[in-house]
Amino acid sequence: MQVYAADKKRKSIIIILLFLGMLLSHIDKTSMNVAIIPIQKALDLNSFEAGLVLSIFFFSYALMHPIGGWLTDKYGARNVLFVSVIGFSFFTALTSLAWSFISLLFIRLLFGLAEGSVFPASMRSIADNFGENERGRASSFFLSAQTAGGVIGSIAIGFLLVSFGWRWMFVSIGIAGVFIAWAIWAYLKSSDDKQKAAEAQASKKIHYKMVFKTNNFWKFLFTKFFSNIVNWGMITWMPSYLVSQGLDLLSASALMAIPYISSFIMFNVSGLILDKYMVGREKYLAMGGLLASSVFLYLMFHASSVTLGIVYLTFNAIAISFIGTALYTMIIKYSDQELSGSVTGFVSFGGQIAGGISPLVIGFILTIFNGSYTAVCWFLIVSALAGAVAALAITNKVKEAKKDMLIGHSF
Repeated sequence: MQVYAADKKRKSIIIILLFLGMLLSHIDKTSMNVAIIPIQKALDLNSFEAGLVLSIFFFSYALMHPIGGWLTDKYGARNVLFVSVIGFSFFTALTSLAWSFISLLFIRLLFGLAEGSVFPASMRSIADNFGENERGRASSFFLSAQTAGGVIGSIAIGFLLVSFGWRWMFVSIGIAGVFIAWAIWAYLKSSDDKQKAAEAQASKKIHYKMVFKTNNFWKFLFTKFFSNIVNWGMITWMPSYLVSQGLDLLSASALMAIPYISSFIMFNVSGLILDKYMVGREKYLAMGGLLASSVFLYLMFHASSVTLGIVYLTFNAIAISFIGTALYTMIIKYSDQELSGSVTGFVSFGGQIAGGISPLVIGFILTIFNGSYTAVCWFLIVSALAGAVAALAITNKVKEAKKDMLIGHSF
C-alpha cells in the first residue's frame, strides 16, 4: 500500500530538499558551459575538444540514470541522493586540478557517473510522498530548480570566474555540495511506515521488461531525446554564441539569467495547469512547447540585434519549460508506482544521451563551418520538430494509462 507524506510540513521539507539537490546539480552542470571559455584558452583546446569536454559528462551521466533508477527502487531515495550529491561535489572540486585535455575529460566522465542518480531518485521521492493530484505541481517545482540553477549559476559563475578564476570557482561549488548532502541525509528521513515499505521494496526483484512495456515508454524516450538535443544545445553553446556576437564574458553570463528566470516562473505555472486543467491531455503541452521552440530558434538566430536575440531566447526557454514538466508528470502519474524510478531513469537516459550528442555535434558543425551558427540553427530546429512528432504520438488519456498500469502488473 502506498504511504504518502503525512502532512504539509513534511511534504514541504521533502520538496525543498529535492529542489536544493537539483539546484546544485544544475549549477554544477552549467558551470562548465561558461567556464569552457577561459578553460579553452588555458588548456589550448579547439572547438571540437571543447565540445567533447561538454559532451563526455552527458554520456556518463546518462549511463547512471537507469542504474540510479534501479538503485533507488531497491535501496531508497535518501541513500542514493546522499551518495550522489557527495560524489558529484567531490568531482566538481577536483575539476580545479585539471592540467590537460585528457585529465579534464576523465574528471568530467567521473563527475557524470556521480551525478546521474540525482534525478531518478528525486522523481521517485515525489512519487512516494505526493498524491496523484499533487504530482504535477510537486514535479514542476522540483524541475524549476534547473532554471533557478541557471539564474544563480549564470550570475554567480560569471562573477567567480572573473574574480577568482575557473579553478577556485569549481572548488567553491564543491564545498557548497557537501552542505546540501548533509541536509539530505539529516532531514530526508522516512517514517516507520515508509521504512517498512522501503525494506519490502528492497527485497523485490525489478524486472526491466516491465519498464520497456510501460505505457508510451518509447514515445516518452524519443520526446525527451529530441527536446534535450535542443535544450542542452542551447545551454552549452549559448554563452559562446553571445560572446561571438560581441559581448564580454560577464555580460554574456548575466544575460543568460533572463531566460532562466522566465523558465522558473513558467515551470511552476505549467505544473498548476497540468494538475487543474490538462489531466489526460498532457502531451499537447509538450508538443506545443516543441513547436513553439522551433519558431523561436529560427527567430533568435536571425535576430537583427543582441537584444532581440535575448528576447527570442527567453521565449524559447519558456517553451522548453513546458516539455519536461508535462513529460515527467505523465511518467509519475501513470507508470507503475513500483517502477517509477526505473522508468524515469531510462527516459532520462535517452535525454542525457541527447545532451551529450548535441554539444559535440554543434562543436563539430562550428569547426567545419568556420564558426558559423547557421547550420547549428537548422540542426536544433529539425530536432525540435522531431520531438513534436514523438509527443503527438503519446497516448495519455487517464483511463487508458490506468488500464496499461494494470496490464503492467501481469508481466
